[in-house]
Formats: sequence, C-alpha cells, structure tokens
Amino acid sequence: MKLPNSTARASSAVLAGALLMGSLAACGGGSSQAAAKADTSSLTLAIDSDSASFGFDPLRVSAAQRQFFEGLYDSLMTLQPDGSTGPGLAKDFSYNADKTVLTLTLKDDVTFTDGSKLDAALVKANLDRRSDPALSAYSAVAKGGAQEITSVDVVSPTQVALTFAKPQPGFEKNLASTTGMIVGKNGVTDTSSLAATPDGSGPYTLDSSTVKGNKYVLVKNDKSADAAKYAYKKVVFSVVLDPQARANALVSGQADVAMLTSNTVDFAKSKGVGVSQIGGTVNTMISFDKIGKTAPAFAKEKVRQAIQYAINRQALVDALHKGDIPAWNALPKDSAGFTKDLETKFAYNPDKAKSLLAEAGYANGFEFTIIAGAQTQTDLQAVQKDLAAVGITMNVKMAASTDEAFAAVATTPLGYAPLNWDNPVGVMYGVVLNGFTNVQKATDDQLSAATGELAAAKDDAAVKAAATKLNTRLVESGWMIPLYEALTNQGYNTKKVAQVKFAGTNAYPLLSSYTPAS
Repeated sequence: MKLPNSTARASSAVLAGALLMGSLAACGGGSSQAAAKADTSSLTLAIDSDSASFGFDPLRVSAAQRQFFEGLYDSLMTLQPDGSTGPGLAKDFSYNADKTVLTLTLKDDVTFTDGSKLDAALVKANLDRRSDPALSAYSAVAKGGAQEITSVDVVSPTQVALTFAKPQPGFEKNLASTTGMIVGKNGVTDTSSLAATPDGSGPYTLDSSTVKGNKYVLVKNDKSADAAKYAYKKVVFSVVLDPQARANALVSGQADVAMLTSNTVDFAKSKGVGVSQIGGTVNTMISFDKIGKTAPAFAKEKVRQAIQYAINRQALVDALHKGDIPAWNALPKDSAGFTKDLETKFAYNPDKAKSLLAEAGYANGFEFTIIAGAQTQTDLQAVQKDLAAVGITMNVKMAASTDEAFAAVATTPLGYAPLNWDNPVGVMYGVVLNGFTNVQKATDDQLSAATGELAAAKDDAAVKAAATKLNTRLVESGWMIPLYEALTNQGYNTKKVAQVKFAGTNAYPLLSSYTPAS
C-alpha cells in the first residue's frame, strides 16, 4: 500500500497495484539528455503505475495517486510545500468546543468542468457518497469507520458542517488528500460518468490525446484561478511499469522526471541526471488474518512474531534492494515513533523463530499461500526461503487477475505492500484498524489505544510517546512485519527541471512543486 499523507492510507487500489505491477519492455533509444532542449511548456513524468486504472473518480484512490488527481481536482484543504495543511476549496474552517463538528467556509468562485459551481450542497452531495464501499478514500469516515462522519449539513450556500461520531481534532488534515477532493455536480449525479470523464475544478483538464493506461495528458484549465500556480502548460503522466525502463526514459530524454527505484539511482546519476530522495515508505508484510479464519496458525501472536525473527532483512536488501534500508520498525526512520530497540529485539534469529513456533503448537511448522505480483515476486521468494528454514511453508502464487489480488485480503493470511506513514493516524484508521487490510475485523486494544493517544497528542513529546507505543505494538503483535524502508527517488532532467522538492515528509511531490530549471 504505496499505501499512504493527509489521509495517507493504503487503499485497495494501491495494494492491488503493488501486487500486480508488471513489466514493460525497456524504453531505450531517443535523444540524449545532454541534447535535450529546455522546454518550459510541457513536463513529462514517468510514473510506476496507472493512476486512473479505476477511472477518474478521485475517491476510488488514495494518497499514492494524489499527485495525478491534484491536476484534475481541487481539495477542500491543500497540502502545503512544507507539509502543513492550508486552505483549498474551503478558505476557512472552525471546530465546535468538543471537536465533534467541523464547519467549512467555501470559496464562492469555483467552476467545474461540467459548468457547475461549488457550493455547500455540492460538498454535501460528495460526502454523502461515503456509504459507497468502493470509495476507498472515504473508508475511515463511513458508518462504523474510526473517523465516522454522522451527518453533513448545509449551513448556508458557502458553509457546510461535518458532524463526527466522536471528537476529531485535526480532521482538516484528511481533507488535503483525495478524501477532500470534490467532484462536480454531473459527476456526483451520475458517478458512472467518472469512469471515462473527470469532473473537477483543478488546474488542468484531461486532453483528448490521452491514451488510458499508457499516457495521461493534462492541459491548463482556463477556468481555474489556481492554474497560474502550476508552471507547465501541459503535463504528461507516462505509465512505465518497469523500473529500468523508467530510468532509461529519463536518461534518454523521453521523460523529464521519473520515479526511480533505489537500484537504478546509481545508473541514473552516472548519466548526469539529478535525484531527490526521501524515506518514509516501509515495504511491509501485513497480517490480513489475525483470527485464524484462513490459516489457523495466524491467530497466534507467537507465530506472527516467529515470522519476524525468521526473516533476514539485511540479506534481502543486500541482494535485491541496494540503497534501501532494512526495517524492523513499522514506522520509518524519520518518524517520531521510530525506535532502535526493535532492531535489536527482533534481529534475525531463526532459532528464536523455531522456539516460538513450538510454544505456539507448531513445532512442525505449517503451510499457507500468499498472492504475489510481478513486482513483489522476488521479495516473496526470498522470504519464502527464510520461512522454509524455520519450518514454515509459504506458497507464492502469482495473482491471475486484479480481482484475485483484491480478494487476497479475505482469502489469504498475509500480504505485502509498501506503506507510507506520513500520517500514521490516517493509516491506522483508514487501513489497519478499520480499513482494507482488516476485513476479518480483528481487534487489538493496545493498537486502538495508541492510535487514539496519537490522534489526541498536543505536543511533540506526546506525539513521540504515542507514536513509539504504536510502532512497537504494530511489530510485537505481528500485525505488521516490516521488511525494508524504500527511499522515494525522483530523478529529473537538470537542464529542464529545477531540483524536485518534497512536501514535508510526504513521499509524493506536489504537482505544483515542479518548476523549470533557471
């Protein structure tokens, strides 16, 4: 789940994408970067997945697709260059005394591509879609969700009030990602239209030269007052699944910016391109089944802990992810909750793993199946060997379809996906406790308490204390089995694009942050 910033969550879309990303033939040839001419009229981004595989409804995706949808849709709040939250379609907000009601004051000059105007009724119509289970961006605010919105009320044409089931201080942060994106009247009325046609008020509109699944061409939206904040007249999102092909596209000049994997960074740098890096994404095995419904052994915490001890993370990184960081923490190194204690406590120890299996009643091991995709297969095969060494047989089955990848959360005990923890509370409520990775509805009082404590933390010391509890319990419980922290690498053509900057600790640069080289 390249799961997850505001409501930074690993959605079903991201999870399936992580499981299913395949390979394309390398993109070679073309003109050299050195010969490329500076072009400030357009920007081509080589990206690692199809941003619109589920169409153009921003509520069907999550933070990993935020950058693409930022071009087409405005959010009620916005992520700022320093990582803070600022005004968006809502120019102001306020809470009632007990933080159970959030009132938003809206801009009054916003037009959508269908010609409709922003008003409180439209915001209500959007948020009233939260009962639709297909809208992963709304999973935490739907009925029964950890941040449930019980009602959305029109106060006036420019004011709308959100009432929560329980106090939600700081909820406005969630509205700076896809959760806060607002769809125009036609799109809300006929949601099926969003499968092929976006209906937003963002700084760009979708150009007819778009080839779905291959390249998405965005051109400036003359009706957007904020379009001037975006440097390029045209932005092309080029879908290049193969990591080496993306690096080649950047070096050859076919792309101006490319998402690079760590093992292609040295190659890209050797060809003279710039690379900006940030951590924050932990590739993690996630226990889908904590109650033993699909594999009885997984109901035992000691079994899940045995898996922690059985995996040789350093060897995995050395062999397959040069440049990345072995991870024993669920949260990344820059997180307030990161602790080196976990690196010691859960250091590679196959004998300890065997001992725990015996204590749990599985001295002779057990067998289960995990669903893999093209991008995760080699990692899982490495883990497979480690588990086999302690007596656990993990069958690695390639997903035959997207449906099978989605169904894995209910049919298999363990999954694997990247998780971005820019907003740990959002990830916990939207993904781990109530979300897509817990369809079995397992509970853990310590995790719930730590998440609540973190959500209510008022200062840095309180945040650190709560985040450390959360991180430690995620690992001790075996709900998360971290493998390595991947650096997010943005390679860029230094002759055309200024140094790429990240928004605080968010792994996905703002689309507005890309500017021409001076």
